[in-house]
Amino acid sequence: GEAADKVYTLLEGSADAICDGVKVGEVNANEIFGALAVFTRQPRMGSVVATSDCTVLAVRKEEFVDLIDHQPQICLGLIEEMAAKINQLNSQLLTLKSQ
Repeated sequence: GEAADKVYTLLEGSADAICDGVKVGEVNANEIFGALAVFTRQPRMGSVVATSDCTVLAVRKEEFVDLIDHQPQICLGLIEEMAAKINQLNSQLLTLKSQ
């Protein structure tokens, strides 16, 4: 429910993505997280909880948008990452429906 004012990159370590107390994914080294809420301008829907020692880079929303303007390949990486997460969630949903 927090405002999305930063985007994060997990530089080292690993973490779980949690929504309503349920693990919905994993965040690994070199992955960006928190971008969806920035793009949709919605409050955050989940939390990321470290599962090991982590180093995280936090970038303010305005700086992140500027970075995408100047480094559009970052946007392609984000789209690929989000598409993979959507596929993973779709598979989980289908598994739940078949139970």
